Amino acid sequence: MYMKNRKTKEGKMKTELEIFTPFAKQGKFIERLTGKNTIIYTRVSSKEQVEGFSLETQKRMIEQTCESGGFPILAYFGGVYESAKTDERKEFERMLKFAERSKEKVSYIMVYSVDRFSRSGANAIFIANELRKKNIKIFAVTQPSDTFTATGKMQQNMQFIFSEYDNDLRKEKTEAGIREMLLNGYWCNKAPIGYDMITRRKRTNSDLEQRQVITINATGKLLRKAFYWKAEDKLTNAEILLKLKALGLKMHKQLLSKIFANPFYCGIMTHNLLNGSVVEGRHEKLIPKEIFLLANDIKTRNVTWKHRNDFNKIPLKNFLKCSDCHSSFCGYLVKKKNLWYYKCNKTGCRCNRSSKFLHEIFEKELSKYSFDPKVIEPVKEQFFNFFYNIVEENEEEVVLLKGRLNECKTKIEAIEERFAIGDIEKDLYQKFTLKYKKERAEILEEIGKSEFENSNLEKRINKYCQILMNLPQLWASNEYRGKLELQELLFPNGILFDREINGFRTPEINQVALVMSQIAMGLMGKNKGDDGLYNQSSPHVPGAGLEPACQ
Repeated sequence: MYMKNRKTKEGKMKTELEIFTPFAKQGKFIERLTGKNTIIYTRVSSKEQVEGFSLETQKRMIEQTCESGGFPILAYFGGVYESAKTDERKEFERMLKFAERSKEKVSYIMVYSVDRFSRSGANAIFIANELRKKNIKIFAVTQPSDTFTATGKMQQNMQFIFSEYDNDLRKEKTEAGIREMLLNGYWCNKAPIGYDMITRRKRTNSDLEQRQVITINATGKLLRKAFYWKAEDKLTNAEILLKLKALGLKMHKQLLSKIFANPFYCGIMTHNLLNGSVVEGRHEKLIPKEIFLLANDIKTRNVTWKHRNDFNKIPLKNFLKCSDCHSSFCGYLVKKKNLWYYKCNKTGCRCNRSSKFLHEIFEKELSKYSFDPKVIEPVKEQFFNFFYNIVEENEEEVVLLKGRLNECKTKIEAIEERFAIGDIEKDLYQKFTLKYKKERAEILEEIGKSEFENSNLEKRINKYCQILMNLPQLWASNEYRGKLELQELLFPNGILFDREINGFRTPEINQVALVMSQIAMGLMGKNKGDDGLYNQSSPHVPGAGLEPACQ
């Protein structure tokens, strides 16, 4: 009887309390915990991983999890290579905005693993907490955990911390390796403007052998002129920019100032990993250290006019290279004999010759391209005929290239339209867009090589004739800068000295000067050697440039 009365009282009290139910507060995550709407985020940190189909692996694993668990997929994000060191990624931010603003409630952000979401440690924990307040859960299919529990939350936070720790370890090892390379004279970053860089690595039995080749390109040769204009002629940056523009090199004044302040061009390397120290680099110097200091208005006891006058004694310095090891020759003075010598820069090569000997055989080399003033007019006439035949051939080639360019543009427009209407996925769109844009860039480069300016042609050819008809004498009588300009005009990539034959080999010759000298030799009835060289050189004459050195 007592138990019966007690149950009756409890039931009555419960009924009376039900009237207050509308005023009860709901649990914090009750509504969204039951949702299953999902968005997918995939990421890799390098192009190589994209090509290795790591993105496809991530996407397939996540889709399988969604299918087996009954999670509807609302959208896909990522699908690109983005570093997770910071959380300022375009696709990452776009995904977070979608998750917060979507009309359909998003309950899960599915990733392959926690480090695919972020490697920023404390910041990643903050983002995860903010999402959790909006009832959005980050779910890693290879590291599942319920982050709405204390244990699951701690587990995911630890994974974020360890991802950041792993990044920091890699960074330390990478920086230590880079610093070691810098101390050994090897440049690790992209070479500055004016240089081409090739780094080859070869695994030996004991160690990793590295051969780095940093060479001066055509832009670098123009920058060399700019340094001398700044150091010796005391031109302003604005004047130098105008002179460079006239030679075909356009740049902003900020870039020019940055170039003048970079000691890399005189063989000195600076880097933030060197902690304020400087290192002598192994790369080819664009200018002597004295010229760099003068260009920056720095005067020291070593910077005197005597040193600059000494350059005239060794004008082939850096321009001349060893045929065995391809290292540049430097110059030195034997004080006891008061004689200048050239020697190969590479330790152990032991290739050296007196400056007198090398200058004599260099003048003989120049005489091969010099001709008698009597044949100037017929040389000019035959060269003009030859030149315009080449122009006609190149114009036909340009028409074909422009046709290919239009086809490429049509392909790009078509792929963009298909992506816009949803016919193809983003990864295919990116793959083919990159392919067609690369093809377009190659075609534009070919068109640039085939099209050229031929204004003032007669004036330029007259100047070539004046130079070539007394080339050895002109080189011998010029000052240091004049010699350099003549050398670079005739042999753009320098010359090689072969110790076995005690003579020079010329990797590249100015095609205009070569063709004109061959025409002259034919007119003078002299045996020039292999006539095939004339025909082989013919298609490249316009591309060689028709602007001779300023004399």
